[in-house]
Amino acid sequence: MKNSDHRQGKQTIKSERPWGDVYMVVRNQECSVDLTFVRPGERASLHSHQIRYELFHFLDDGAYLELDGQIHHPNTHDEFLIRPGVKHRFWAEDKSFRMLVVSFGQWEAEDQYRYEDDYGRKGKELSL
Repeated sequence: MKNSDHRQGKQTIKSERPWGDVYMVVRNQECSVDLTFVRPGERASLHSHQIRYELFHFLDDGAYLELDGQIHHPNTHDEFLIRPGVKHRFWAEDKSFRMLVVSFGQWEAEDQYRYEDDYGRKGKELSL
């Protein structure tokens, strides 16, 4: 993959069908995909990665996302490409939400550094 374009020029495409819609998020690319569920009142650690890029594709409204100190309120199907070194975290206030996390580049648990954490894990490695 090129360093400048980890999505290889591909964007999410909305395909309308008679029965509903299909969002084609990633096609024919090397990546890791997680479905993340966040409970109301809970927050992920403020962290960054050195190697991997992450694409957050929000499946529900109600999320909060912090990127290098800026707060965003994503809507359903909003996307954010998070580059290595960007401090980020997400949380839910009143209701839960889901998002797809698509990681480009080598996925390793060690490629995460926590700066702040509500659960006492600051500076500790990610354990699966």
